[in-house]
Amino acid sequence: MKRSMRVAVLALGAVAALVAVAVAYAAYTSPTLRVSYAGTTTNITASASQNDDATAVATIYIPAGTTINTSQAPGSQIGTVKAQVQALALGGALLPLDGKIIVAPPGAIPAASQAACTQGQTPTASWLLVLTAAGQTINLPAYIIPTAGPEAALGPAKLTFCLAPPDIPVAVGGATFGAKFLSAALSVNNVFSPVTQGAWIAFWTPWQAGNGQVNKAGTVASPTGIAPGAVKVKAKKVGAGATVSGLVTQGGLPRPGATVQIWGAKGKAALRRLGVVKSDAQGVFSFKAKKAGDVYQASVIAAPTAAPSLCTLLTPQLGGIPCVNPTANGFTAKSALVHKK
Repeated sequence: MKRSMRVAVLALGAVAALVAVAVAYAAYTSPTLRVSYAGTTTNITASASQNDDATAVATIYIPAGTTINTSQAPGSQIGTVKAQVQALALGGALLPLDGKIIVAPPGAIPAASQAACTQGQTPTASWLLVLTAAGQTINLPAYIIPTAGPEAALGPAKLTFCLAPPDIPVAVGGATFGAKFLSAALSVNNVFSPVTQGAWIAFWTPWQAGNGQVNKAGTVASPTGIAPGAVKVKAKKVGAGATVSGLVTQGGLPRPGATVQIWGAKGKAALRRLGVVKSDAQGVFSFKAKKAGDVYQASVIAAPTAAPSLCTLLTPQLGGIPCVNPTANGFTAKSALVHKK
């Protein structure tokens, strides 16, 4: 079954009597966004808790400095997607969905559906996430919409998704399977150029439970920061070995929890790994190299992480919308070679 998801305020009247799977959800605080780059591919991962409210609209602002390529021909594939939903109509079962992302052919998205989701704004690109599960196909539209005016402070464009309510019948606009969004991982090729530093900012608006009404007052923002990482190191002679210490930073701020590999060599020999430590809450690390060595280096692998300071930095742009679950990208970095002193 193919259905274009919509966000329209529905006049449902006695719909509550028709809902067999109405669920009382918790506060809307779990939505989280992560973004990373791999060559020309942009990986966008969005998630929410199954105990949270159902998402109606997700709008993701693309950071300044991004070149956006929307020249792909209609029908062409620009990426892939893997998602998970909770199927309320199937007893709350968790369903995996996967598929491809294509440029929407003309007429594939009903004009009324697009207008309801974009609020009448004209997108520069319209996509379809063609998702399959349990022998059914769900076409989920997504739109790239340029920003203007005060909104441009958030980024040059936004990527908007609209989801059907999971807890009302399909016949009156509910989601197939009663599908409640939990996560989606999009890999999009040759559309967004990577940025060295910036922030993707998602705004999430939930549904009210059981009535198909959008809860605009429940909107939250969840940003993810993109910033380069670095590691500095020094080595102090201790007996035949050395104490190798340093600092891991990201975007100029201390980066805790990074995995730091210590490498060393004597003379002109090749570097070999001596051990592994973690950077502490201040981004600092220290390692005692017991074996003789003259030269040392640190290499860092930092996983994506929570970034509480990002909400504070973005307060002016968020316009009073609550900021939840800020994250920062992972990175790898190497220090310069240093001699022990």
